[in-house]
Amino acid sequence: MLRRISEDYIVNVLKNHDQLVLNCQIELVNIFKSKDEVGMIESASMTRKEPDGSAPTNSLTDLQNVLEQYFRLSEEWRISVYANVRTLLESQETIYRIMACYNNLETDMRYVLECLYVKMSFKEGMQVLMKELDRSRASILRFRKEAIGEIKNMYDSNQSNLELYGLTLKNGQNKYR
Repeated sequence: MLRRISEDYIVNVLKNHDQLVLNCQIELVNIFKSKDEVGMIESASMTRKEPDGSAPTNSLTDLQNVLEQYFRLSEEWRISVYANVRTLLESQETIYRIMACYNNLETDMRYVLECLYVKMSFKEGMQVLMKELDRSRASILRFRKEAIGEIKNMYDSNQSNLELYGLTLKNGQNKYR
């Protein structure tokens, strides 16, 4: 999970959480599809060229050198993939955590954020809220800020996602967070 989240990031997640999760999942699939065995073998078997275009005197590349180079390139690729996967999973966990915090807001706070970001555009939601709640724009914006602050507080808490929902696993061993 990300260490710090901003108000803009929370709003973006509320507006686009389904699409953000889908993008992470598509990217994960693409990462694992992208391994190029033939390209790595070709890269490993290439000989070094001199600046004048000629090959060095010991230009023969034996199979052992090619194999060692291939294993080194393969290991670098694996480490790179793990780093990318970890980044994507952290982003996905952050999205899930923000949505867990949103779902645990009080009904009024959740309704305001739902109208402003989830179900309607900000402008339409503001008009609906001003009519339904009979409050001024400033009052609704202040309430919105409190709701987003509450999401930040829950996000930064030491509670797991399950604890936010009021659930615990057997023996109290919650694995997340």
